[in-house]
Amino acid sequence: MKPIRSWIAGALACLGAMPMAWAQPAAAGDTLARLQAGQGVTLGVRSSAPPFAMVDAQGHPAGFSWELCQEVVRRLSTQIGRPIEMKIVPVTLAESFDLLRSGGIDLQCGGTTHTAERARQVDFSVTFFVSGVAAAYRKTDQRMAADREFGRAGVLAGSTAERAMQVRQPRKSMYRIEAVTHVANYSDGVRMLKAGEIDTLVADAVLLPDDADIGVRRQFLTVEPYGLMMRKGDTAFVQAVDEALKAVLTSPLAAQLAAKAGLRVNPLTREAWRKPGKQIAPPSL
Repeated sequence: MKPIRSWIAGALACLGAMPMAWAQPAAAGDTLARLQAGQGVTLGVRSSAPPFAMVDAQGHPAGFSWELCQEVVRRLSTQIGRPIEMKIVPVTLAESFDLLRSGGIDLQCGGTTHTAERARQVDFSVTFFVSGVAAAYRKTDQRMAADREFGRAGVLAGSTAERAMQVRQPRKSMYRIEAVTHVANYSDGVRMLKAGEIDTLVADAVLLPDDADIGVRRQFLTVEPYGLMMRKGDTAFVQAVDEALKAVLTSPLAAQLAAKAGLRVNPLTREAWRKPGKQIAPPSL
């Protein structure tokens, strides 16, 4: 845990504000240029990642990240001087990267950790929340309350939780991991956990359920700085989104939107709001 503590100390010291003035006029075809020309923006909203993002059966989005994205678009509309039409596309974590690359979406609204590997594929906004991966277990199975017991671990495919399990699985003398199983989404993972199909559900702690039958370990396996995702190299749009998001995070509105989503704000997140900047998650240990 020492490297994680070191990262936390560094985060508190280094989540400093970065100068992000509006860029010079973007080249034709860039998202910001399209918005300035009167076109709309396509938002990819994570379909099942509450309390950050979710889309109901009627296609209505909700969650803290969705609220932030709406505020960002409103502020861009004011800056441009015309309303910006928003198109909503429900997305999974895995497909978000391909959709950004292909132009299927312009901005992903979710709870996605800023990692070095992902940053090679997409651009991230300033950090808007800091969480950590933890393990949930059935309270009737107290052996799984131990920090190094995982048994049959359920993870979301492509998540940082999956990576955390992959790097631990070979270290059999330290961690007891029988198997790593993919869950379709967090709701399905909870169902599988309660049904005894998996022994632990490993995910960002803030995404784990508040359930009377489920316990959540206090020890974090990783530190997870969240950012909004945009197309790699869409520089003017990234800078515009950063500027708008910084204005939201440094205002009382951020706490109001978090409360609306039922989200408890931890000290690391408050520090990230106080000094907006971009932090990359440390490698899984």
